[in-house]
Amino acid sequence: VGVVVLMIGAMVTHLRRGEVMPAAGNLLYLALAAFVAWGRFGPESFIG
Repeated sequence: VGVVVLMIGAMVTHLRRGEVMPAAGNLLYLALAAFVAWGRFGPESFIG
């Protein structure tokens, strides 16, 4: 969950500086981190 918050901050920083391509990369990392967090802590976690 901490990485999700970190990537949101990184995306905001990149977009405020006008750096669109690094923000798109951060979006990918954000999606992966959110998927892992959902799998670990979600209603039907992967670990049972």
